[in-house]
Amino acid sequence: MQKIIITIVLTLAFLVGNAQTTPESPTPPSTNSSSNYNSSTKSRTNNESTSISISHTDDDYKLRARFPKNRYEKLKDLIEKTLGGKNMDIGKGYSKWSSDEKVYSIKLTEKNLRITLDLNVASPALTEKFENLGEDIKIIVSGSSVKVEQERVQREADRMRRKADRLQLEAKRLERQAVAKTRRFEAEKEREKRQVERKQRRIELDAKRIEKEAKRIERQAKEIEKKARHKGGVGSHIKRLLNDSKTVYTATSGSNFNWIWPEVQENLLASLLKDQLITTTSEVTFTSEKDRMYVNGTVLEGAQYEKYSAMFRKAGIQTNADFSFYKKGNHIVIIGLNARIEKVFNDLHKKGFITSTDEAVKLLIDGNNITQNGTRLANDKVAAYNAILRDNGIIPAPGKYIEMKKAGSYRLGYSLGKNGIVGTWIEED
Repeated sequence: MQKIIITIVLTLAFLVGNAQTTPESPTPPSTNSSSNYNSSTKSRTNNESTSISISHTDDDYKLRARFPKNRYEKLKDLIEKTLGGKNMDIGKGYSKWSSDEKVYSIKLTEKNLRITLDLNVASPALTEKFENLGEDIKIIVSGSSVKVEQERVQREADRMRRKADRLQLEAKRLERQAVAKTRRFEAEKEREKRQVERKQRRIELDAKRIEKEAKRIERQAKEIEKKARHKGGVGSHIKRLLNDSKTVYTATSGSNFNWIWPEVQENLLASLLKDQLITTTSEVTFTSEKDRMYVNGTVLEGAQYEKYSAMFRKAGIQTNADFSFYKKGNHIVIIGLNARIEKVFNDLHKKGFITSTDEAVKLLIDGNNITQNGTRLANDKVAAYNAILRDNGIIPAPGKYIEMKKAGSYRLGYSLGKNGIVGTWIEED
């Protein structure tokens, strides 16, 4: 059984970032069923001519770019940060990087860049590093930003998703039309039915193809959103939640209800101020994932990471419970990145709190209160539910909910009304 798990900001797909007026960003490369692709982009804006070409075959990865002089320093800084200065050679008017084994070669001048990577020799990690480097180079050469590129890719994902939905609706309409026609024209039933079915199959195949492409673009948008989050960016849907009355947080003690967040937030903000990582607690963006943490765009590594990781472990947040915390005034939003949602309902069933793992259950998990299918739970049940949520990497917060629509269909996060959710959406095929 294939499981699709998308941690996202949904309107039907996902939107992140702040819109701003910039030149049009380059179009992502198109792909086919093999691993080979070629992509090239040329543009002229404000009397500046730029071009970039990327070739990715089974044997090598090549990138060529031409750009104005004002892009040179940013490109040089980007390559140095990615590859370091160990294999760097600086000459008159150029900088070169190359490995001892001739795995890769990079030459950068004030107006041109050439990159070659031998994929027959390069490790998967090095290949991924060069692919990510190429994406960042495209952004710098085009003169756009991570947020602008993120918004452009997200708009394309939304367009593809809407087109897929329209085709699916058209397929269903044709199916209904077939049934109606068979009732009126019994003699022609089989012939018309076959015609409609053939057309329906073609439309469904097109819909699946577009759906697949939409998911690919969504994954790309998710990666760009991740980069923006690391730099302290706050998406438009998060901003909307931070202005919503349902996310108001009142400082309290959650110890009687196994709610760990009040103590965590108090200690976290105090420590960030003491370490001069923030100057005020009025607006904070904090992300913990894998082996790094980010505070308002500043990365915490080494001793700082260990210090805050130990703080979370002591409070009861598991080491693998990656999450993002946003604060504006007295509003907070907490988004979990790898919660075990399905297991929550299995555990609730084992405790006898729900009668089945295949029925509709919706829990409003504010921390000090829990409402199940519209009924507010007693304090002893709130404590028991919060313990189950904690053990499965879920942090309750005002305005947050977790839902099982049926077996294999789950939601965790914040409602945006009819527009969707901000959080995690799971559907099993």
